[in-house]
Amino acid sequence: MKPNPISKYAAKETKLRLQRFSKHLRHAAKHPEDPGAIHDLRVSIRRVVQAFKTFGELLDPAAIKKLRRRLHKVMDLCGAVRNCDVALVLLEQVGVTTGASVSRLKKTRSEAAEKLHRRLKKERHDRHAAPDRRSHPKEREWKLDQSFEANLSRAMPVLAEEFFAAGTAALSAHANYQKLHQFRLQAKRFRYTMELFERFYGSEMAGGAGILKELQDRLGAINDCATTIVILGHDRGAVAAVGKLLRERKAVLKSYARSEFAPQKLDWWKHWLAQPARNAA
Repeated sequence: MKPNPISKYAAKETKLRLQRFSKHLRHAAKHPEDPGAIHDLRVSIRRVVQAFKTFGELLDPAAIKKLRRRLHKVMDLCGAVRNCDVALVLLEQVGVTTGASVSRLKKTRSEAAEKLHRRLKKERHDRHAAPDRRSHPKEREWKLDQSFEANLSRAMPVLAEEFFAAGTAALSAHANYQKLHQFRLQAKRFRYTMELFERFYGSEMAGGAGILKELQDRLGAINDCATTIVILGHDRGAVAAVGKLLRERKAVLKSYARSEFAPQKLDWWKHWLAQPARNAA
């Protein structure tokens, strides 16, 4: 039986992301001291996981389950290192370059990096084979009797609606930092889902991805501050300095969100997401 083109596309795109993950893993294993290498590895993992979430019903579930466990472990170890890197950078930005908190963070970073390095050396020599197509795909989100374009035209505008609704809630006057963090994760998922179908869209895709990237950066800057404050614990001076920066960054986010994610902007997103190009796969 000839494979369904949607299932074939899903397997191909997932494989590409796993290949990029393997490349970043090898680089991070060689350079565990490099914050940029750790960051790139984390991003590549998120892109793989989003491919699994998007195409899960079309791919071998056993292979996905096994890979997700391994990726989750690496992600946790990367996160422990990156939190220290972020905190040290923030403290330097607010003028805190010495003291007990800085010493403790450097020590914690060194220990976390050693654990990560051991894991990456092991992962580097293991295979990360892409999941094959599922023998009998389930049909929940994907309608295999419809064209790729019809599937995207139906599903992508809904993702935009859900994203805008989440943003309205997260950016409300009473929202807490946990809601902002969840909105940040949703922004990543939305952007990485869009990337899976980049070839189906024109210049609007690049514009939309750029808007989401800027939003991620602003939300990430806030999350960095909130995470650092938790790590600092009872260091009142450092917490106060980072807290001031946090308030400044939150104001920047509010201004950007009012500009780019006003309710009327949703129509633009839904319009172009509902019109994928034909014969792009």
